[in-house]
Amino acid sequence: MKEKKKKEENKYIKFIKDLYQSKRGRAVLFFIFYFIFFFVLISLIRTNYNSNRTVDTQNDNKVNTEYKLDGIESGNYHFTREENINGAVTNFTGDKNDDKIEGVMASNNTFYNYFIYDNINLIKTTDKYEVTSELYHFNNITDDNNISKFLEKAYLVSKTEYESGNTSYNYEITTNTIDSIINNTNLDIADIPNKITLETNEEDEVVKITYDLTSYSTYINNMPTTTTITVNYSNFGEIEDIEIPES
Repeated sequence: MKEKKKKEENKYIKFIKDLYQSKRGRAVLFFIFYFIFFFVLISLIRTNYNSNRTVDTQNDNKVNTEYKLDGIESGNYHFTREENINGAVTNFTGDKNDDKIEGVMASNNTFYNYFIYDNINLIKTTDKYEVTSELYHFNNITDDNNISKFLEKAYLVSKTEYESGNTSYNYEITTNTIDSIINNTNLDIADIPNKITLETNEEDEVVKITYDLTSYSTYINNMPTTTTITVNYSNFGEIEDIEIPES
């Protein structure tokens, strides 16, 4: 049996050597080698891709949406918020308990303490808080109690499940729809959809929401405006009562 196997191996080796003797044979060997190389490479890439996530693109919007907005809607959590408007980035970090928010805003490498309650925005400029204009861009869309309203009218494009247990839901929503929810209007304009992406943890709690509101902000400002807002949530239900600062 061993001798037979050895003869077969010698036959293949001789075949390869014979091919290598001619220019055309070397070209054939070169082609075979690269075919095998790319076949193995593509197989490895596909295996790695499938082990990390599975993407389910939906056309009928009937995919299972198991995410929970309870933690966000309860209004008790720690958060970070990044607003990128035409490349100008403002970062907020803070805690929220009911309708009170206490945090730090960073803009142009300058840090400010700020406080929000009952739709009143305060910012600490020197040693005391003073009333200022609304600090958050598009808070009428990102407000805890409004998120579900927009998602109900948005179109679910895809759902991505990761091996870690996290899941992302990718939505699109037209400027017409956003404005109809906010202002009860019917714009009837053709526009590129805005995007909302939810990310959940292993418990299906939404822990991150990214809004690409470029289309809507361009319409509002009547000029090209790129707008991305990303909010991360954590420590649900763990924030103690926040006291209103003296102004």
